Amino acid sequence: GKNLPVNLVFVAEGEEEIGSPHFPQVVRRPEIMAALKNCAGIFMPTASQGLDGEVTITLGAKGVIELELISSGERWGRGPRKDVHSSNKARLDSPAWHLVEALATLVSPDGNDPAIEGYAAKARPLSEAEKKMIAEAARRLSEADAKKLLGVEHWVHDVSWQEALELLMSRPTVNIEGLVGGYTGPGGKTILPGKATAKIDMRLVPDMTAAEALAALKAHLAKKGFGDIEVHMTGGYDPTSTSADATIIRVETAVYRRGGIDPVFLPRNAGSWPGYVFTGDPLRLPAGHFGLGHGSGAHAPDEYYVIESKNPKVQGMDGGALSHVEFLYELAQTS
Repeated sequence: GKNLPVNLVFVAEGEEEIGSPHFPQVVRRPEIMAALKNCAGIFMPTASQGLDGEVTITLGAKGVIELELISSGERWGRGPRKDVHSSNKARLDSPAWHLVEALATLVSPDGNDPAIEGYAAKARPLSEAEKKMIAEAARRLSEADAKKLLGVEHWVHDVSWQEALELLMSRPTVNIEGLVGGYTGPGGKTILPGKATAKIDMRLVPDMTAAEALAALKAHLAKKGFGDIEVHMTGGYDPTSTSADATIIRVETAVYRRGGIDPVFLPRNAGSWPGYVFTGDPLRLPAGHFGLGHGSGAHAPDEYYVIESKNPKVQGMDGGALSHVEFLYELAQTS
């Protein structure tokens, strides 16, 4: 074997799909914190190439909180405490409709803009430098490919490609992941449900925090007359940010360019990961996702990763692994 050119601290967890609720307590163990304080930064192996081989470097990520909102006749004090025959709707309130009414207050009528008082009050607007970065990205990245990967034909309000990227980078969101209540099997069943649940997530931009977003949501529901609805936060974390001048980002850029790829820069990833435990206090380490290769459809039934690429511009799994090796050697020479 051959020794690695740099020392590595491995930190891994398997709860990303549920908001990484225990990640902070793992990272903040004294022995792990002590090791991380000696690190140049956080390296997240990934497949960064698009359909035609282009590469995007993101300088951070949005934060997120995931929640369950539960409306029940028992807690509300109105409507049935259990499922009853639907004929009773003529004389009984519906916990399911109560939840629908509550959800409608969280966003604008079209569902696109958050309407929770105070939720986005601290949201940091895009700087002029970030807007220029996005304008350049819009010029170089394919709008058609982006729509193809998502399976869509329109952006909200039919905005331009550049505006769509600006919204993706800067807009806090309130999203319904799923709705559960009553009978959900084939055909119908004449019941009035005693309980209904909405699973939602809220994406956060810099200067927003998960704790403040949760507090704003609870205060909003209480003010609008929905204080009876239970709010269970199942996971979440704050946004992350890393400077384009950070060593780890400069190393990424150098490796890509040596391979003939001029990367596109974006202020942040619209998705989320619990990187705030590294980029925030007390560590304040830079963090970056890096790697050749292509994959897409995250969290969808058809999520995929290219093992063997037929496109000479796009690396398969072996080329992706080799790019990680190149990154480590470049980092050793730069540090």
